[in-house]
Amino acid sequence: MALAYDPVRESARTREEAPREALAPLAATLDVGVAKTVCLAARRDPVLEMHPDRPMRVLGIGVQTAPAIASGKPADFDACARAIQVSIEEAAAMAGAPIRRVVASYSGPGVASRISRGAVRLKSGAVTGRDIDSAINAALQASPTPNLAILHIEPLRYMVDDGEPIDDPYGLSGKMLAVEACIVTAPAEAINALKSCVRAAGADVEEIVAAPQAAALAVMTAEEREMGTLVVDLGAGSIGLAAYAAEGLVYAETVACGGGVRMTRDLAAKLQTTFAAAERVKLHFGAVGNACDPREAVSAPKLGLDGRLEAATTLRGVIVDTLTPRLTEMLLLARQQLSRAGFSGVAGPQRAILVGGGAQMPGVRELAAEVLGMPVRLGRPHDLCGFDQYEAGPGYAASAGLLRHRFDNPQLADVEEHFAPSLSHVASLMRDTMGKAWNWLRDNF
Repeated sequence: MALAYDPVRESARTREEAPREALAPLAATLDVGVAKTVCLAARRDPVLEMHPDRPMRVLGIGVQTAPAIASGKPADFDACARAIQVSIEEAAAMAGAPIRRVVASYSGPGVASRISRGAVRLKSGAVTGRDIDSAINAALQASPTPNLAILHIEPLRYMVDDGEPIDDPYGLSGKMLAVEACIVTAPAEAINALKSCVRAAGADVEEIVAAPQAAALAVMTAEEREMGTLVVDLGAGSIGLAAYAAEGLVYAETVACGGGVRMTRDLAAKLQTTFAAAERVKLHFGAVGNACDPREAVSAPKLGLDGRLEAATTLRGVIVDTLTPRLTEMLLLARQQLSRAGFSGVAGPQRAILVGGGAQMPGVRELAAEVLGMPVRLGRPHDLCGFDQYEAGPGYAASAGLLRHRFDNPQLADVEEHFAPSLSHVASLMRDTMGKAWNWLRDNF
């Protein structure tokens, strides 16, 4: 039986749906790691963007533990795609809207960076936007990247006629413009595989960002960037490094050292147990250095004579003695790579920030400060709201940084087809359009 038209009910329904129709599309990020896959979804909030710290309100969270962490073996394509699909579906269900596009992170082996220089002659006698683009393209051509995908280009400094380095050369007079830029790359085959996994999960990739660089965007303050800071991402499969100076990102790399997976394997061999059981022991009782009482007895099941797990105990000192040497070795390798790239001593970062799942283990910060030879703190996303602060720990730094990157670099899809601008917005848009048109005419004629 058809319901009679109720103007009161219809008016209420219209009021409820009107704000929903005016909402901007979801912005979604995807952090794909060896241990877990994290998807965050959010929308632009004009009220929050007026805040000095520009906090972000997360509307949806999807977390899937990677199948690889249960066995210690690499996950196959289907398992990776499935983990991505489920995490996206969880975040979309919580946010109440579909997720069709994501900004993803890459934390696998092969992330590298180099400083490249490019120069062009000025045609009009003054630096234009086209000249800046041409100089950056010249820097790219001066540093060929066969079989590599370019993830990021960070212009560090410009020089006009070999003058003093400057941040913005636009409008300056001269004959020659030069630029020094940091170019971050990753293996093209690995990047294409990540894109294929995301597409198999039912979403498209807007952009891929190196995981340590993304984490830095979420945890590093302006003061730390000014003085020079190193972000260390302690992942399950590798260690990610991102060094910042006042000019911007100057170094990025992933060190394929096995990460937390290798530590778990060492612990499994020591305790004579399975990889999965050792992983649980590491998560609950793992520590390094002097962060715990070595005489404390804890539960650590081991394989019995029949090949099955049986109840057993061990001392936490045994766990510490197993994990500490391996983590020390990994941090020393990271320090050597940083020194090899020319970023050590006064020429390198003066502080370090630890992120990633491995950063939460007791004693890691103190051990890292000793090995790296600089002050170290744990990095937590400082501009997130919408879920428990405990969950937004160092392990969520990369996904939170991707969200900050996405909001700082809006996409065309952020403007919906039914968007109805106000008169003030139309006026502002006309001013911006006329200004851009004038700049284009000035640059090209």
